[in-house]
Amino acid sequence: MSTVSVCSDAELLKEACGPKVAPGAQDFGTPWIDRLCDEITCEITKDVFPTRQGNVPFHNGLRRFVRTNVLSVAKAHNVAPPPAEDVTSQVRDFGAWVAEQGFSLVCIRQAYWTGTRELIDRWGRMGWPGLAPDPAANGGRIAVSGEMVSRVAFCAFDFAERAMRESVLAHQEATAGLRLGGDLRRRDVITTILATDDGRVNPAWDAALGYRLGGTHIGLLINATDRAHAEQVLQRAKTATSAREHLLLPPLATHWTAWLGYRKAVSVGVLDTLRRTLLASDAQTAMGRPRPGIAGFRASHREAVRAEDIREKFHDAPRCLSFHDLSLEDLLLHDPPSAATFVRDELGPLADSTDRAARMRETLSVWLSCGTHTATAARLSIHENTVRLRLNAVTEMLGAGYLGRKAELLVALRLCDVLAAPRP
Repeated sequence: MSTVSVCSDAELLKEACGPKVAPGAQDFGTPWIDRLCDEITCEITKDVFPTRQGNVPFHNGLRRFVRTNVLSVAKAHNVAPPPAEDVTSQVRDFGAWVAEQGFSLVCIRQAYWTGTRELIDRWGRMGWPGLAPDPAANGGRIAVSGEMVSRVAFCAFDFAERAMRESVLAHQEATAGLRLGGDLRRRDVITTILATDDGRVNPAWDAALGYRLGGTHIGLLINATDRAHAEQVLQRAKTATSAREHLLLPPLATHWTAWLGYRKAVSVGVLDTLRRTLLASDAQTAMGRPRPGIAGFRASHREAVRAEDIREKFHDAPRCLSFHDLSLEDLLLHDPPSAATFVRDELGPLADSTDRAARMRETLSVWLSCGTHTATAARLSIHENTVRLRLNAVTEMLGAGYLGRKAELLVALRLCDVLAAPRP
C-alpha cells in the first residue's frame, strides 16, 4: 500500500498554501461550503457520471467525498473546520467506491480535475468567503489579492494530485478484489437481468450468480460501511426468516444490493419478522414486497429502490423502509410541494408542527380506524374523556362536516406523518 501523504497533513498544508488568511479577513461560517459542495457534486456528476444524474443516493455518496476534499483545501486557509474523517482514508475510500460503482480509473482522474476546477471557479464567483476582508471594514468592497488566489489554486491542485494517486491505487486494489470474488461477473449478469422485462430465464444465470431465480424474492438495499457489515445484516435477516439463500452485490450508489430467496410464497408473519430484524440492525435498509420468479426478482428490487427514495422526503424515517408500508406514499410523493399543500388544505392548523397538533392527529387517526372512543382510549392508553376533548378540538379546527371528506382526511393524516409538518 502506498504511503503517499495527502494534503491532510498540517505541515504539508502550511508549506503548500503559505500564509493563511489575508489581514482583516473573517470566517463567514460554513453555509457557503455546503452550497459549494452541492454545486461541485452536481458538476462532477454531469461531466463524469452522467448516467447517475438525478440519483439522490449517488449524489449523497459523492458529496461526502467532495466535502472532505473541499474542507481539506479550505482548512489550509483557516476558513473552515477540518474534515470529520481521516483524509487519506477518505480518498482511498473514494477510489474503492468508484470501482464498486463499476466506473473506470479514468473517471477518478476526471472527477478530481473537474472538482478542482469547479472549486476554484465557484469559490471565486461567491466572492471568496472566508478569504476576503470584511466588506464593512473595507469600504464595502470585497477584495482578495492575486497572490492569495494563486496560493488557493496551488493548494487545490496539489491536493488533487496527491489524492488522485491514493484513489487510483485503491481503485486497482478494489477492482482486483471484485474480480477475484466474482462480483464483477455477477454484477454484469444482474445488470442484464434488470435492464429488461423479458420473462425468459437464461439457465446460465443461476450458476453465474450462485442464486436460484425461481421461487420468491425480496429485494433489499443495505446502507452498510463495507461488505462485512452488509453481509452481517443480510445473514441475520436470512436466518430470522429461514430464507433458502441470499445474494449480495457491491453498492449501486451508496447501498449494497441484496436479495433473499424463498422456496414458496412468503407469509405476512415472515415479512413482519424480516422488517423487525432489519429495524433492529445498525444499518439503514429498504425492502421490496415478496415477488415470484424472474419478474418478481426485478420488481422487488425496484420497489426497494423506490422505498429508499422516499427517505429523502421523510420527516423522521425509520431505519427500515418497507415498500409494502409506503406504496401509497410512493404514489403521492412524486410532487412533495403539492403533497404538502394538500396536507395543509385538508388539515389546516391540525398540520402544525406542534406537540398538541401531533397528539390530536394521532387521536383522530386511531379513532377513524377504531370507530369508538373506548377503543381509541385503549389503543392510546389515555382516558376516554381525553379522546372526547381532543376530537372536540378537531371539530373546532376542521368544522363539523369534516367527516364528509373522510378519504381525503385519512390520506392527509398519513402524509403528514411522512412530511415535515408544513408551517403556515
